[in-house]
Amino acid sequence: MSRREKIEIFVLYLLLVAGGLWHLLGVLGRLMRWSAAPILIGLALYLTWEMRLINRDRQKRLLLWGGIVLFGGFLVEAIGVKTGWIFGRYAYGEVLQPQLFGVPIAIGFAWLGIQISSLGLAQWVVKEKIGIYVLALLTAIFMVLFDLLMEPAAIYLGYWRWEEVLPPLQNYLSWFGIAMVFSMFGARLHLFHRQLPPFVFHSYIAQAIYFTLIFIRSVR
Repeated sequence: MSRREKIEIFVLYLLLVAGGLWHLLGVLGRLMRWSAAPILIGLALYLTWEMRLINRDRQKRLLLWGGIVLFGGFLVEAIGVKTGWIFGRYAYGEVLQPQLFGVPIAIGFAWLGIQISSLGLAQWVVKEKIGIYVLALLTAIFMVLFDLLMEPAAIYLGYWRWEEVLPPLQNYLSWFGIAMVFSMFGARLHLFHRQLPPFVFHSYIAQAIYFTLIFIRSVR
């Protein structure tokens, strides 16, 4: 691992763990709410850049796949909020701004960021060459696990709220199905078999720590 990569990872943990601790201690709440959407967008764009570094000869494919995940993620959320058919009955709060059709713009970027970081974790867990479609399946599973961890923290932060007290099973089944479509498409474009930089794997872990700290705050 190069010195640059070590610095990037250090800054990543510094920002996300510090953000989680600020929430845990109940300080800088307004700043954290204001910065939530820019952080989601910025992290997704940086993860895409990291993925580009190992796919320089496939930039058009990466742009196509990234655009479909970003806009597709936003579209299913817009349909889901409007109808309740996809994830269940829920609505977004006012924290993540700006919004379009009742959905924060940052949510499409969040789908892309979680997709790439889940791929990074899947590659790290396997540590050996496996079929790209098996890797896509593992990526989708890690995306659902991330949502399981994120849900209670996001509800506490006011990112969204459910009509029921807890997210329905439908939410997680839909997450898995949509994540599988995105993952299989990326695998089909041969974007998954090259090892991603360490920053991508660590982005999953750092975000998991952040939401875990928020969850601890929510149950105190």
